[in-house]
Amino acid sequence: MRCSYCLFFLIVLFSKTLTAQIENLQVSPAANNPDTYTYNLAKRLHVVQNAQIDTLLQTHIQINKQRMGTEGFRLEIFFSSDARAREQANNTKADFLKTYPDWPVYVQYQSPNFKVRVGDFRTRSEALKVKDRIKLKYPNAFIVKDNIRFPELMTERRLYQ
Repeated sequence: MRCSYCLFFLIVLFSKTLTAQIENLQVSPAANNPDTYTYNLAKRLHVVQNAQIDTLLQTHIQINKQRMGTEGFRLEIFFSSDARAREQANNTKADFLKTYPDWPVYVQYQSPNFKVRVGDFRTRSEALKVKDRIKLKYPNAFIVKDNIRFPELMTERRLYQ
């Protein structure tokens, strides 16, 4: 008997949520503040929003388009601030490319260190797999967050070459 009451309650509850769909959306400037917009959702919900939120959202979109990359991970295999750090970093890069030519290698200078970073990994688990593959030759490699390049898209032309 209790089970049937619970079932009846759940059916009534879900039937009410299914009818809560948006029928129409009316947007109008608020009467007392021209910088504020009013949203009437299905004539039941009244939302007042400052117009600057839309401006900030558009600015955020433009900044992301200009970044030319996304957040991801790389493996740092070398860093040093010695007098010969640039030369050592370039040698490390060349040595890595001889052994693993498939992964991109980047030499960066962040005062006072030269760093050699490897790969463009979207997830930490991808970076961890590569770290396990190179751990014999580069046992001190570690994963760092970095701004990575967007992955290359396969075009029809590249697929059939």
